Amino acid sequence: MADEDVTLTELAEQTGESPRTLRFYVMQGLLSGPDASGPRARYPFEHVARVRWIRARQSEGLSLGRIARDLQALDTAGLPLPNDPPTPANAPSAGAPASSSAIDYLQRAGLLPGHVAPAEAPLSAPPAEVSRSTWEHLLLADGVELHVRRPLDPFTQRRVKQSLQYARDTFRKS
Repeated sequence: MADEDVTLTELAEQTGESPRTLRFYVMQGLLSGPDASGPRARYPFEHVARVRWIRARQSEGLSLGRIARDLQALDTAGLPLPNDPPTPANAPSAGAPASSSAIDYLQRAGLLPGHVAPAEAPLSAPPAEVSRSTWEHLLLADGVELHVRRPLDPFTQRRVKQSLQYARDTFRKS
């Protein structure tokens, strides 16, 4: 157990995320799991920066699926997270296309086959347009939830309501 590792509570305090959210990130593959289970569970201190990066991407309107793909691309290439604050090395140039995906980062850095890094391309910039969605967690039975992205069109809303009633009836019978 390394000294720089943190507990789930410490990770939550340093990132502003709830322990439940952090466990969800582990389940979704956004974070690696702890080195042990129970009260001895420790997470690498690098997760603090990783969770903050995930939150920043979510605030830009990116989905967790997109964020997971970007993180996987960075991990596969063995690269650190792109810097968020502009520095002289990664400051956006005038008229440069805005994009913050890890794939774009790798392409501009010339690290993907068939792509050459243009000299003036920024390594990180905010997206041009932000779209948001809200997830609702509907309880079907003890320990079973249905996750629905809102808003839904009226037809889909009716189908979800019917499916929810059917699922609840099914769990009551068992």
